[in-house]
Amino acid sequence: MSLRNLNNPPLVALAGATLSIGLPMLDAALSSSASLILLKSLNVAAFATNVIAVSAPGRLDGVEDQEMRKGKLNPTQSNESTPLTKSEPSSAYALNHNRTLVNPSGWAFTIWAPIYLGEAAFVTAQVFASDASTTALLPHVTAPFIAANLFQSLWCASFRPSFSKGWERYISVAMLAGTGYCLSLVQSAGSAVVVADSSVIPYFLTSMTVHFGWVSAATLVNLNGSLASNEFASTRSLIALGHSSALIATALGVGLTIARSIPAYGLTLAWALAACADGMAKRTQSSQSLVDEETFSKAAGVQKILCWAGSFACASAAAYSSL
Repeated sequence: MSLRNLNNPPLVALAGATLSIGLPMLDAALSSSASLILLKSLNVAAFATNVIAVSAPGRLDGVEDQEMRKGKLNPTQSNESTPLTKSEPSSAYALNHNRTLVNPSGWAFTIWAPIYLGEAAFVTAQVFASDASTTALLPHVTAPFIAANLFQSLWCASFRPSFSKGWERYISVAMLAGTGYCLSLVQSAGSAVVVADSSVIPYFLTSMTVHFGWVSAATLVNLNGSLASNEFASTRSLIALGHSSALIATALGVGLTIARSIPAYGLTLAWALAACADGMAKRTQSSQSLVDEETFSKAAGVQKILCWAGSFACASAAAYSSL
C-alpha cells in the first residue's frame, strides 16, 4: 500500500483526533522526564516532517499557482478586460475565490518566509545549545511544537482535491485550527518561562507567535473557502461567514494581543486583514461564481471596510501592548 492510498479522509481525520487526544499525555511525558537530547531530536523530526509535507505537490493552492503560471487565471483583472481570463480556471479552489469574501492578496503569503526561517533557526539553535535557557524552555514547548508541526502536515495532506466532498472539505479547516491551538500553547508556555527565567531569550518565540497569528487568519480563510466549494451554499451564508470571519479575526487580534502582551500576534493579524481588504479590491466577476453578483459585490465593499478597520485595530493593539 502506497502513502497515496493512506491519504484518505477518514484516516487523516482519525490522525488529527488522535493527536488532539494524545497531546496532554505527550506534554506530561516530555515536560517531566524526557532528556534534552530526546526533546531536541523530536523538535528536529517534527519540523522536518512539516517541511517535507509542505513541499509535497498537489495541494489546492498549488493547483491555483500552476494555473496562474499557465496564464489561465489573473486575479487582478476582470474577465472582460484581459485575454488571460478568457479561459476560466477549472480547479475548485480557483473558482471558489469568486465565492468567498475572505481571499487575501498573494503578497500576504510572503509571511511564510520569516516564519519558516525563524523556526528553522530555533530548531537549529536548540540542537547546539546547552545553556540554562534551553534547559528551561524545551520541556515546556516541545510537545505543542511537535503537535503544531504534525497538524500542519495533516493540513497539507487534506488540502487537496480528493477531500472535496461533504464533510471531508472541512478536515483541512480542523487541521489548521489544531495547528493554531498548539502554537497558542507554545506561545503561552514559552512566555511563562521567559517571565520566570530571565536567561531565556524571547526572540526564539517570535516566529512561532507570527505563525500562530497567521494560522489564526488562515483557518478562517480555509473555512470560507471550504463553504464556497459547496455549490449549494447560499449567497447569504457566504456573506454572513465572510463578515463574521473579519470580525472574529479582529477580536482575536485585539483581544489576544492585549491580554498576552504579544505585539507580533496583533501585527500578523493586521497584515492578514490588510491582505484580505486588498483581495476584495482585486475581486473579479465570473460567470461560474454561482452567486448573486450584485449582492455579493455590495458585500465585498462592506468586507473591504471591515478588514481595513480590523487591520487598523489590530495594529493599534500591537502598538499599545508594546508600551
